[in-house]
Amino acid sequence: MSTYHYKKKIEKGKIFKEIILIYCTIVLFILLFNSLLFQAFKIPTNSMEPSLKEGVRILVDKFSIGPKYPLTNRRVFDATESQVKRGDIIAFYSNEYYNKGAFYRSITTFLYTISFTLIDVPSLTKHYDSSVYVKRVVGIPGDKIRFRLINDEVILTINGIPEKEIIPENYQIVKETRSNSKLLTTMIIQNEYILKDNEYYVLGDNRISSSDSRIWGSVKKDQIIGKVIFKYWPFDAFGVAK
Repeated sequence: MSTYHYKKKIEKGKIFKEIILIYCTIVLFILLFNSLLFQAFKIPTNSMEPSLKEGVRILVDKFSIGPKYPLTNRRVFDATESQVKRGDIIAFYSNEYYNKGAFYRSITTFLYTISFTLIDVPSLTKHYDSSVYVKRVVGIPGDKIRFRLINDEVILTINGIPEKEIIPENYQIVKETRSNSKLLTTMIIQNEYILKDNEYYVLGDNRISSSDSRIWGSVKKDQIIGKVIFKYWPFDAFGVAK
């Protein structure tokens, strides 16, 4: 083998190692960034309209509530109770996906990260809408949730007070009435739901087209990924999530 070809072989080997090193560094950075600080998601349905339209890309703040160690279910610190308030929009794991266990979630998250979102195992195997939901918190631990039918309109009350009188955030909802509701046949009006420790009651802003706590119950604290803080795509939706 000539000196020229030998040098070429050495250079190719060096370039290959450098590419692998750069790739591993980027993957490690993204893994740490996603686990400890922020993570991007896409709104899977129209359940949060008009606040968040289907397909909008959002940024979720994990750090403020307590980030989890990479590929684990253990938080570095836990500030969920102090940071997650009524009116906040949160991202959380669906019950079915969460109940598959920490190991399954760790593996699927790892594959999703190292492939730069090209391999999404849950989307290939799941039989449910999404592994991650985005909803608005209307009830926190200790709250008493009740739905009333007043003048043919479904009214949410929290500790006996109408939703809009107890939640300070200004957000619009698609109201439910006797004529447009899809849940009145399954939702028991006047039945009180008392939230236990570490439980949160969440609803979609589009009340007539949302699968939420009215159907599958409360969200556990450990299911919460973080608070939705920003919309970054498409460009016309760019801005703070409210």
